[in-house]
Amino acid sequence: MHATEGPPLAPLSSDAHLVRPLLDLATSDPKFPIAAVRRGDQYVDVSAGEFVSRVRRLAKGLIAHDVVPGDRVALMAHTRLEWLLIDYAILMVGGVTVPIYDASSAEQVEWIVRDSGSVLFIIETRTMREMVEQLSDRFTECRRIATIEEGGLDELEHNGSVIPDAAVDGRLAGLQLDDLATLVYTSGTTGRPKGCMLTHRNLRTNVMQSLDAIGPALKPGDTALLFLPLAHTLTKITGLFVMESRLREAFATDVAHLPEELGMVHPTLICAVPRIFEKVYNSARHRAHSEHKGWIFDRAVDVAILWSQQRTAGRIRPRTSAAHALFDRLVYAKIRQAVGGNLRVAFSGGGPLGERLTHLFAGIGIDIYEGYGLTETSPTLTVNRPGAWKPGTVGQPVAGTTIRIAADGEILAKGPQVFQGYWHNPSATAATFDVDGWFHTGDIGELDDSGYLRITGRKKEILVTAAGKNVAPAPLEDRLRAHELISQAIVIGDARPFIAALVTIDESAFEQWAVEHGHVGDRIADLRDAEELRSAIQSAVDEANRSVSRPESIRKFVILPRDLTIEADELTPTLKLRRAIVEKSYADVIDSIYFTD
Repeated sequence: MHATEGPPLAPLSSDAHLVRPLLDLATSDPKFPIAAVRRGDQYVDVSAGEFVSRVRRLAKGLIAHDVVPGDRVALMAHTRLEWLLIDYAILMVGGVTVPIYDASSAEQVEWIVRDSGSVLFIIETRTMREMVEQLSDRFTECRRIATIEEGGLDELEHNGSVIPDAAVDGRLAGLQLDDLATLVYTSGTTGRPKGCMLTHRNLRTNVMQSLDAIGPALKPGDTALLFLPLAHTLTKITGLFVMESRLREAFATDVAHLPEELGMVHPTLICAVPRIFEKVYNSARHRAHSEHKGWIFDRAVDVAILWSQQRTAGRIRPRTSAAHALFDRLVYAKIRQAVGGNLRVAFSGGGPLGERLTHLFAGIGIDIYEGYGLTETSPTLTVNRPGAWKPGTVGQPVAGTTIRIAADGEILAKGPQVFQGYWHNPSATAATFDVDGWFHTGDIGELDDSGYLRITGRKKEILVTAAGKNVAPAPLEDRLRAHELISQAIVIGDARPFIAALVTIDESAFEQWAVEHGHVGDRIADLRDAEELRSAIQSAVDEANRSVSRPESIRKFVILPRDLTIEADELTPTLKLRRAIVEKSYADVIDSIYFTD
């Protein structure tokens, strides 16, 4: 199969902007517990009426600071209730949210704020403010910086108290589906993140597509726990989806507190990257083996996978069912308890989860619906769903979406959730769409006879770590190669827990270095583990890491015993790196980086 499409999608009404579901809920059920936040040792609910009331006060504050429709407002904070309040306030006045990861480097922050032309910058902590203040003279269009943890939002609300309610109502009345809602910057191979322009229509459509696919798995009273960055489109769409579904939305303090807060919130729904599920499994397995119950755990895992496979095939054998019931009491219940006890549904994206792990969690009692998409597609293009679930694939197209496989294997897409283009970058936009309007994802895949999509590779060289972080290797490699001792650098980390690098040493530079450090006659292969040489390379790694956020930084590196060559087919005749060949040749070295302490 070379193309497939999802079911028909009902058109949106003209006033179906992103704020509409929130307003409707607050009107029909103002006491509904729309959100929950931690206060000490308990979670406290926030009603829909309280939520909307504060959003409106913040919206007045934005108007008081002369934010007009179309203005960009940068927002740098980790996932918390205030993030969502501010985002809705920006949308309410017709503004455009520019999310920035809280771990972003100064260089990234400067570029995003300047390129977006943000007129207001809302940040979370004093540490962030200290970094931003050093850059503020370069923010030519930014008129104000407000810090959440230093009373910035209270001040914003106070300043907006003079603005009449009618001003906000007027802004809401003027919202259009094709108005820009957010400008999300995503990693690019040139080192400069590109701003993806997503409209109210793009995002609200994707919410409705997700609800069409996953809605049957939801129940009244379900609670979602958000802990991934809301700056990531996957988490943002999950938050909007939960709002549209009228579920309770709880906010984790941070990932470090996640184990504790899963037990406090008892969520029935989460959205996570594969690394989270891997950690749950690895922790449970480690605990079982440390308690000398490893054989029971490993057998339980096999039975869970077999049970899920048989369920998927349509018939669970009596023997499997009996073993599954036994292990549910002995093993599975304990794993479910580790994630709060009530978790039933999970979304996974940002990287491959794997068929075995998907079946395992299904056998434990947690159905994980793996999907596929990009920031440019709001993000969901395909997803597994109740009644159409095939582990090892990323599902079938969501409603109103067509997926096509090009002759070279690239995944192409069309649908109302596909973005409008890159901000101030018409050449990049033109390169992303072909003459027939197909969006080129840069990923390689295949469709089976039932229209399920399987991702098989990447046409573009963007790494996606096991935690779902997109990392462009080229900018880091360029900075590494700027060091006089380094000839070649290969940044790795795709589907791995962290970013690492393979480094080769320039032979001519090494000769001089060896003389200066008393190693005349020694070879690179003899000294690649020597502290002096590693210290020199570490300085280059440190310099490269200054340009990226913490999750994108190089954690480990290995010095290879020789340089890369054209003769070994590691470099093209024009000296371009053949990444796949190098990674295959040094597969054992790469494995040693990730599987040794």
